[in-house]
Amino acid sequence: MRRSNRQNNMLLISHCRNRINHLASNHYYRSAGAIAALVSVLAVFPAVAEQPKIDFYGKLHVSGDYLDDGDNGGLNVSSNSSRIGVKMAYELEPGMRLIGQIERTIDMAEGQSTFSPRNTFVGVQGEWGTLRAGFYDSPVKRILNAVEQFREQVGEGRNIVRSGEMHFDRRLRSGIHYTSPTRNNLTWMAHYGTSEQTGANTNTNNDVYSTSLTYALNGWTGIIGYEQQNRELNTALKGTRAALIRTNGALTTALFYQYASGMVTGTQQAYGVTGSYALDSQYSVKAQVFHRAADATNMLDSTMFTVGINRKVNAAVSLYATASHTQNAQLATANVSAGGHGKTLVIEPGNDPFALSVGLNWSF
Repeated sequence: MRRSNRQNNMLLISHCRNRINHLASNHYYRSAGAIAALVSVLAVFPAVAEQPKIDFYGKLHVSGDYLDDGDNGGLNVSSNSSRIGVKMAYELEPGMRLIGQIERTIDMAEGQSTFSPRNTFVGVQGEWGTLRAGFYDSPVKRILNAVEQFREQVGEGRNIVRSGEMHFDRRLRSGIHYTSPTRNNLTWMAHYGTSEQTGANTNTNNDVYSTSLTYALNGWTGIIGYEQQNRELNTALKGTRAALIRTNGALTTALFYQYASGMVTGTQQAYGVTGSYALDSQYSVKAQVFHRAADATNMLDSTMFTVGINRKVNAAVSLYATASHTQNAQLATANVSAGGHGKTLVIEPGNDPFALSVGLNWSF
């Protein structure tokens, strides 16, 4: 008697699970559980003949900036994480679909020919959640995104919360990312990056674990996350982030906290307060303050102040003006124009950089 497709699929799943359980008994295959999840999902895909849905999208973000490194200043034109991308969706059966994305950075200011990668992945989405494999934002990275008022502009929070070894705003290489459905106002994310080294990986000495839990109710959102970046030749980097966001009509405010350990400079903490207020349907004002402190010495402390005004021309186009200033202690080198901003100043220890920027953001 011939087996049905479903019976064949179940036999395949059973075989794959048995094989991976055998491999998991060997300590060289610590990521076998994640691979097993992927195999289990992929093995039950039904054959379909429908064509995938493909959407082209992008963002052109250009600004004119006056950038001062604390000694000298000058005018600049900057392309700030301008990008193009393609999104794909493929219905496999009711309640399950295949998704994909290819996204690359483009340079609108200096005409660089290379297309550096952004979030690029293939995945499966269903009532049980979304599973992605590829190059994608870590859950801990997304906590800062949730409170940021000046993303990819001068004065964004990454100037303070990211410094040297302390880098928890990554898209993890060769990773597997899971996002749960929202139930009881809770959403969970978990991400495993097999290695931050390029090329073939033969051990788990440089893998990354990142996770977050979000609770949202009645205009309040709380997020907490943890990330561990293992390093074969150095102490593992460990970071904890938390955010509390309140939306009340035209006013949005947020608190941010980061605790990081494993650096040569010891443990460091960062704090942020951000807010925006919509004056009307077009204009809004924004401000944020971020502070970083090293527990071992106050000579590495930095504080950044940023204010701005935004005009929404329509759903696709917005204009803005932003001013940002960073105060650095004797040995600190915090910036105002790093992160997603296209032109990065080089800051001498103890210098206090300053920036004025007007920009256009066009999404399509």
